[in-house]
Amino acid sequence: MEFPFGSHKFYRSDGSFDPALFYKLLKNARSKLEQPKGKSLQNNNIDFQIQIGGISKKEVWRFISKLASFLTSGIDIKSAMGIASKQIKNPKLKDILISTHQNLDYGIPISESLKNYSKYFDPIIISLIEVGEKTGTLPRVLTDLEETLRWQIEITSKIRGAMVYPAILIFLSFSLVIFMLVFILPKITGAFAKAKVQLPALTQFMIDVSDFMRNHYIILTTVFVAFVIGFHFFRQTYYGQIWLHRISLKIPVFGWMEKQMNTILFISSLSLLLNSGILMLEALVITAKVVPNIHFKRDIIRMKNEVEAWMKLSQSMWLSRGKNEFSFTSKYFTEDLAYMINVGEETGAVSNSIKNTGIIYEKELKQYVANIMSALEPIIIVFVGGMVGVIVLAIMMPFFELGKVAKNL
Repeated sequence: MEFPFGSHKFYRSDGSFDPALFYKLLKNARSKLEQPKGKSLQNNNIDFQIQIGGISKKEVWRFISKLASFLTSGIDIKSAMGIASKQIKNPKLKDILISTHQNLDYGIPISESLKNYSKYFDPIIISLIEVGEKTGTLPRVLTDLEETLRWQIEITSKIRGAMVYPAILIFLSFSLVIFMLVFILPKITGAFAKAKVQLPALTQFMIDVSDFMRNHYIILTTVFVAFVIGFHFFRQTYYGQIWLHRISLKIPVFGWMEKQMNTILFISSLSLLLNSGILMLEALVITAKVVPNIHFKRDIIRMKNEVEAWMKLSQSMWLSRGKNEFSFTSKYFTEDLAYMINVGEETGAVSNSIKNTGIIYEKELKQYVANIMSALEPIIIVFVGGMVGVIVLAIMMPFFELGKVAKNL
C-alpha cells in the first residue's frame, strides 16, 4: 500500500509506516515558518548553529538531570521538556530540545526525535528513554540514567585529569629547554668561542643542538605540524584505533587505568540496561557502543554473538568450570567480574551482582588515580630539574676553562 504526497511515499513496500520522510517534511515546514522574510533558508541561524556547534556529555547529563527532576515532581512530559529546554545554555542542544518539544505535539516520542541526533546522544540514553516511554516508567529510568551518567563522567574526568596533568608538565618542561637552547645558550657560549676557549664535550654538544634548531627551525616546525596532522587523521582510521587502543592498554601504570575505566563503563551501562528491562543481547550491543576502547567493543560483540548461540555470559567471558576449580583466560575483563556474573546468572540477578562489583572498581580506580597523581608530581619535578641542570652545567663548564686561560696569561 502506498500513500503518495507529491513525490514522497510515507509507507514502505510491506505496508508499514515510514516516519523518515514525515520527519523530513516536518523539519522543512518548520524551517520555512521560522525563516525571516528576505533571507534564504541557507542563512537560517538555527541550521548554521546545528552544523558548527558541539554538545558535551556533561551538558547532556544536566539536561537528563533536569528532566528527571521535573518528571519526578509530577510535571507532565510536555511541560517538563519545555521548562528544561529553556534552561539549557548550549545553543545547539537548546535547538534540539525545542524541536523535540515541538514533536510531542505531533505524537512523536522523545526517543524517536533524539534518534535523529544520535551523534550527540549515546545509544544508552536513547534506548532507556524509549523503554521508559513504552513502560510508563520514564521518571524512574531517567533518575537511574542521571546517576549512571554522573558516575561515568566523574570516572572519565579523573582518568583524563591523571593523564593531562603530567602531559602539561612535560610540555612546559620541553618548552623551557628549547627556549634555553635557542635563546640563552648561544649568547653565553658565544663569548667563549671568541676567546678561543676549548669547550667541553657536553657544552659543544648542546651548542651543536642549538645551532641545528636555529638553522633548521622551518624544517623542524614543518615536520612537527605534519606529524600532528598525520597522527590526528591516523587515529581516526580503523587500523589507527586498533593500534593506538592496544598500546593504551599496555602502557605501564596508565594501561591498568584504561582497562579499569572501560570495565567500569561496561558494568555501569550493562547493569542499568538490564535493570531497566532491556534484554541481554540488546544490552550488550548498546554497551559495546558506549565503551570507548575498540578492543573492548570487539570483545563485547563477540560475547554477544556467543550468548546469542545459547552460551552463558560468564562462559563467553572465558570462565569455565573444571572438575574441581574454575579457569579464566579473558584478556580484557577481570576474573572476579566473571565470577559475579556467574553468580548473578545462577540467582537471576545479574544487574545487581555486577553493579556491586562496579562500585568496588570505582573506589579502587579513584584511589589508584590519587596515588598516581601524588607520585607523578615529584617524579616530573626531578625530570625537569635534571634537564635544566644539564643545560646549566653545559653553560658553567666553560667558565672553568676560562679560569685556566686567565692563569696562563
